[in-house]
Amino acid sequence: MAIRMPAEHGAWGMLSVPYLSAAAVAGAWNVPVVLCGVLALGLFVLRGSADQQGGWRALRKPEHVTLALMLLALAGALVLAYGRSQLVAVAAAGVALYALQEAVVRAHNEARTEKRSLAAELAGVVLLSLVAPAAWVAARGRLEPAGVQVWALNVLFFLGGVLYVKYRVRGLLTHREFSGWQERLAFAWPVFIYHFLLLTFLAASIFLRELSAAVLLAFAPGILRAGGLLFHLGERFPIRRLGWMEIAHSIVFAALLVMAYRLAG
Repeated sequence: MAIRMPAEHGAWGMLSVPYLSAAAVAGAWNVPVVLCGVLALGLFVLRGSADQQGGWRALRKPEHVTLALMLLALAGALVLAYGRSQLVAVAAAGVALYALQEAVVRAHNEARTEKRSLAAELAGVVLLSLVAPAAWVAARGRLEPAGVQVWALNVLFFLGGVLYVKYRVRGLLTHREFSGWQERLAFAWPVFIYHFLLLTFLAASIFLRELSAAVLLAFAPGILRAGGLLFHLGERFPIRRLGWMEIAHSIVFAALLVMAYRLAG
């Protein structure tokens, strides 16, 4: 049986945007960056393919074993030949987060028929965004404060995106009309609270000169999108269009984030 591509379409953006934005801000496009990108993509495909074919037991299939050995060789080259030893710590964090996500998924599935809970999806955001510090280590040889900052900003952006999508879909599945903004606020309050706290955090960081004011522009479309739930919650919409809109938002975020760091530098 051939390797299957991961079915989680939104996860591709959560993987590629943090990696490319971190590498772009780091500003060092070299062989380790390319190898690390291939490694991250390969691990993502390996995990997705195994999940679709029975979980960890599917890793014993010949095609998965071959891919795993190739990825192990890439990892060895990065650590031994290029001295990117901090990638080992990033990988250890990824294993821990993956175990946490799987535990949350199992606990959720025991109680409900829904495939994945909000908590599991949020854990998945942090897990996938680990490619940002990995990209920084690959580019610069070590993780620096700016790399941690870019990673954190990507996490904050995608956490907001997951919350928005989750409640936009939940509002549709309730099959009811929301009579006013107070009812919408009561239903989707986690989205509004999160983005209010996000905006407060960004404003405080800019005031304390920890972040460039241009970073706020990168988050502005997402914050405005969340505010739009007060008007659009419960309205019917094509799910596929929502997915494409999220991809567009993530691309705009990445471009504006890189531009903000370039202007600040």
